[in-house]
Amino acid sequence: MKRLILTIIYLIFSSLLLSLSPATVTSFLYDFTYFDTPSASDKALCSRVVDGDTIVIDIEKGAFTYSTYVRLIGVDTPESVHPKKPVEYFGKEASEFTKKHLEGKTVYLTYDWDKQDKYGRLLAYVWLPVKIENKIKYVLWNAVLILNGYGHAYTVFPFKEEYMEKFRELERYAREHELGMWRKPERTEEAKTYDVRIVYIQCKGKDEYIVIKNFGNAPVDLEGWRIFSKGGQWYTFPTVILQAGESIAVHSGPGASGELIWTRKYVWNNKGDEAVLYDAVGNVVDVYRY
Repeated sequence: MKRLILTIIYLIFSSLLLSLSPATVTSFLYDFTYFDTPSASDKALCSRVVDGDTIVIDIEKGAFTYSTYVRLIGVDTPESVHPKKPVEYFGKEASEFTKKHLEGKTVYLTYDWDKQDKYGRLLAYVWLPVKIENKIKYVLWNAVLILNGYGHAYTVFPFKEEYMEKFRELERYAREHELGMWRKPERTEEAKTYDVRIVYIQCKGKDEYIVIKNFGNAPVDLEGWRIFSKGGQWYTFPTVILQAGESIAVHSGPGASGELIWTRKYVWNNKGDEAVLYDAVGNVVDVYRY
């Protein structure tokens, strides 16, 4: 496997991507996969962006043109349009980033062994043609999202091993450099008045849960507060008043029960994990590791 070489060079994408601000989006030139000519690809028009990691394309097959949803392989961006979930932290930013640079543009698709998910969406690597030094090259949008902190490497479902390792490397870089959703905001004086902590995570069994307790002497409204798992998943609290001395649990897993349910999928790694609690304005309130 070729070793990923990180060359710290700002990438000028052409007039299309020239509007990217280095203050908010750091783009680097990557070896081999991320700047290449995709072989055996399908040409399509990105007619609409649904979410940061989901687009609608118009693609020609023979004499026919049809539209279909495409889910980008190996990347998961925060939710912004899920019918059963609130808008997650950085979800709108991720969606706008993809919309700004893909919608209405020609893209090229390559695939893995599974071309469709259970919802009937096409699973693809999406390549965007860009002009570099008067030559047309192709950048892998799945990778761009991860590198710039708009999504995390989604390796729950295996894909091309070579890409999986590279995507993990991209996420490590984004985390270490606090890009996009990994940015750690400065703690405000207001946040210091909170004494809300994560006290326990039950990671085993079909009903997982994380317990949050208010150690302060006044109630705290948790609306808009968020929990982040190291695996890249976010939970946003609805309107919940946590009284002084009171504890509350957020459940996950296929057997999830209780008033607050994160997801019916597993969140917490049995072999060790990390949870970060954010208040409604993005301050880190507590970090819990096991």
